Amino acid sequence: MEKLLIQNNYSSQTIKFYKREWKKLELFLIDNYSNTEFSLDKGLAYLERQYGIVSKYIDGTISQQRVQLLRVIHLLSDYQLHGVLTRRYTASKNQIHLSDEYAVIFNEFLNDLEESELSYSTIKHYSHISKVFLDYLSQRQVTDIATIDLAICNDFIKTFSNFSYKTVEQNICGLRYFLRYLHFKNKLSADLASKIHMPSISKTRSIPSVWTTEELTQLLKAIDRNSPLGKRDYAMILLACILGIRSGDIKNLKFDNFDWENKRISFIQRKTKRPLSLPLPNEVGWAVIDYIKNGRPAFYDTHYVFIKHTPPFDPFSEENHLNGIIRRYMNKAGIPITKNRHSGFHSMRHALASLLLEAGTQLPIITEILGHSNPDITSIYLKTDINKLKECVLPLTFDDETFNIQ
Repeated sequence: MEKLLIQNNYSSQTIKFYKREWKKLELFLIDNYSNTEFSLDKGLAYLERQYGIVSKYIDGTISQQRVQLLRVIHLLSDYQLHGVLTRRYTASKNQIHLSDEYAVIFNEFLNDLEESELSYSTIKHYSHISKVFLDYLSQRQVTDIATIDLAICNDFIKTFSNFSYKTVEQNICGLRYFLRYLHFKNKLSADLASKIHMPSISKTRSIPSVWTTEELTQLLKAIDRNSPLGKRDYAMILLACILGIRSGDIKNLKFDNFDWENKRISFIQRKTKRPLSLPLPNEVGWAVIDYIKNGRPAFYDTHYVFIKHTPPFDPFSEENHLNGIIRRYMNKAGIPITKNRHSGFHSMRHALASLLLEAGTQLPIITEILGHSNPDITSIYLKTDINKLKECVLPLTFDDETFNIQ
């Protein structure tokens, strides 16, 4: 592993950190198991004994610095399973460096992506997973792209173990897109993408994380609406929790998206490429106007409404999902941030859908408000309507001859 870290341009300080922890792990294994045979369970036991890290991770109280300690163990476990340095995290200081041949293939693929009609986030994800795949091939000593087969692809997919279903789905989608590109460009003779399928797991098996009305009120009250930054954040959060607008669309709102005379907001959704037009409630409209007139920095080189409040006062970057804004006011309001609870702008959409359902709003109307392309996507929020779910419960029936009920 040390050799791999050196080959992949990890800093000497980072390598020293890993080696120090691995030495502690080795002593732990000898003391508790009388040998140095490693397994993931033993590694996690070490982290729990040494740092109490597993318990803190489960209850969501682990710090970001401590998360790096998990990587110490996962790195060894992944190498034990797959024989490669897995790219679960790609830091800017440890970028992937492809061979000349693979770099050419990757750059050609990147040009193809940029000419497509895919969204920015999809292009970013597909380019990342293709680069990770090419790096994986290099580590497996596969130097000719034409020689890859289904077995190698399946081995690569196995490195997604312990990822969430959504992440696995996104990675496989990106891999299949890249394989289809290679086949179309005659770099692969076999259509491997058609032989790779997603596991038949329902996307709607989980329950969305939603906010209660009390929590939303508590969050909004924590915002200082007298400060310029507070005016901006208040208007952005209202757009999310009252109109359900995605953070990417909020960041990209321009002045001409607002029709003040007719009290409407209209824009093309970045995710679906579909137009969306919504009525602008007074509370939301006045919050946006208050920010524009009394909070927004005097910066006129951009048509974007919401901008950063630090020089050079430019728009938010594509990579900024604004989650830090929500977390800041959750901390101020005393709302706990836990591992199993969403705490970003997207959770505001969940809250809106849940509240609309509780108010008896029909599902097609909620689909239209949220700008979903398919009503089935909206139906996941049915799980959050506890009162309606109670109506679906069937009464228990018993056979008196079989059960003796007391």
